[in-house]
Amino acid sequence: MNKSMVRYLLSKLLLIEAALLIVPLIVAVIYQESPLVFQSILGTMTILVLLGGLGSIFKPKNYHIYTKEGLLIVALCWILWAFFGGLPFVFAGQIPNIIDAFFEMSSGFTTTGATILPDTAVLSPSLMFWRSFAHLIGGMGVLVFALAIMENSKNSHLEVMRAEVPGPVFGKVVSKLKNTAQLLYIIYLIMFAIFTVILWLAGMPLYDSFIIAMGGAGTGGFAVYNDSIAHYNSSLITNIVSIGTLLFGINFNLYYFLLLRKFKAFFGDEELRTYIGIVIISTVLIWLNVSGLYETSYKGFEYSFFEVATVITTTGFGITDITVWPLFSQVILLLLMFIGGSAGSTAGGIKVMRALILSKISKNQVLSSLYPNRVTTLHINHQPLDKETQHGVLKYLAIYAMILLGLILILSLDNNNFMVVVSAAASTFNNIGPMLGTSDTFAIFSPFSKLIMSFAMIAGRLEIYPVLLMFIPKTWSKY
Repeated sequence: MNKSMVRYLLSKLLLIEAALLIVPLIVAVIYQESPLVFQSILGTMTILVLLGGLGSIFKPKNYHIYTKEGLLIVALCWILWAFFGGLPFVFAGQIPNIIDAFFEMSSGFTTTGATILPDTAVLSPSLMFWRSFAHLIGGMGVLVFALAIMENSKNSHLEVMRAEVPGPVFGKVVSKLKNTAQLLYIIYLIMFAIFTVILWLAGMPLYDSFIIAMGGAGTGGFAVYNDSIAHYNSSLITNIVSIGTLLFGINFNLYYFLLLRKFKAFFGDEELRTYIGIVIISTVLIWLNVSGLYETSYKGFEYSFFEVATVITTTGFGITDITVWPLFSQVILLLLMFIGGSAGSTAGGIKVMRALILSKISKNQVLSSLYPNRVTTLHINHQPLDKETQHGVLKYLAIYAMILLGLILILSLDNNNFMVVVSAAASTFNNIGPMLGTSDTFAIFSPFSKLIMSFAMIAGRLEIYPVLLMFIPKTWSKY
């Protein structure tokens, strides 16, 4: 293992996080916050600069990153960023418990949106902004962001980006990896800026527009108020958020096709059509099921569409109390939690692409039992699906199921409500945020459970393998 390269890159990444803390510092200046808030942010920046500076003084002799180093760098980076990102909350006394702060920032960077805060009013504007800013950075990927701005553009960084970008298949949209990272972030940030402006024009305060747009773009779901989007009491804002989050749940490579005017490639994408189909069918089914609960049929549709959009994209914004919805509708939402958004998007979950591949494999298995001698080739977007990808999806789902069951078992020690435990496990592991069956926050769980869920959020965001390999001794061996 090239440990010196792991140390060097992690140190650089800590320096980047220190630079990012300038943003909440500016917000603190604008809102003229207390000296304690300034000290908490500056103190964290000082720690990061010292650690990052010491670790990056000696450059490695070998800059090459192999698969093992790539996976390890990704896992450690997300854990370190979440830990140090939570220190301002601890130093400021706004989230005094360090495990709670780690949970909150793990939720922020992984764009989960789960919170231990019973009332967001305890957060100052700058630290609330920092919490949501983590959504914006983590949405496209911490390492993708770093790769876009770091000076080293060698394709040895391919293993880092491959380990972080969600989905069963990774591909560059342009020849140079650094250019791919920059292009994806440019598209992402332009969409975020447009989203912010539209929310502001719709009547939302500018600060709130930034917070909600960061939560929507990163599909994270942190909001300004406890009642989330319901606070604004605006159908226009509700529908803008619904459509906005759905757009960020689409594979960003497809937006690049739009820029190239490859409309056929965009609208003909099989995963996109499946994604839209799931949204339409789920919305209609829930609308029919809950329409009697609201004063008008349109209001029932508005809430149904919003909840489907915010759940399938794993955003987790709130608009209504879904605990009073019929079980049928809650189960649909629970299923959407597992499916998630498209591969290559900011959404979590197992991804629509994996669900699509699994359905094709299942169909092929049924047909092979009827026609044993028939040889069939599976296709996605008219391209043959190789056996390696098929086996990779099945292996991933097997590991996913085992970890999820283990997580449910651990959480069951803290709570006797089956829906709460299952949805809490699914919510954190799939990077969604809200729980079903309760209106409480994740503060109801023990410190140990919150620590486990923090790692579950990071594992879910990184698609399991990087975090899992951290606990295998062979990963740390020399060879």
